[in-house]
Amino acid sequence: MAITDAAGGILDRGALIGLHSYWRQKMFAYDVSDNLIYWGFHAQKDALTSDDNWVVWKATYTGSNLTSIEGPVTGIWDDRATLDY
Repeated sequence: MAITDAAGGILDRGALIGLHSYWRQKMFAYDVSDNLIYWGFHAQKDALTSDDNWVVWKATYTGSNLTSIEGPVTGIWDDRATLDY
């Protein structure tokens, strides 16, 4: 995403930089076809994956086509598959 693109309705460059810097740690999980299934952000640098303050999204695919994005939900990154999306 270019810095000039809208992110969640935020159009101001300074706000985008602030939002990006707030999430100090990012995690990503892929399926066997290299589709991004889960992504999570945490405000604390070096947060444990067992911390319960991860903000997580889940993607669903039909074949290789992205069909839905659920979240964000807050929970433990290690338990991302069982969170209530």
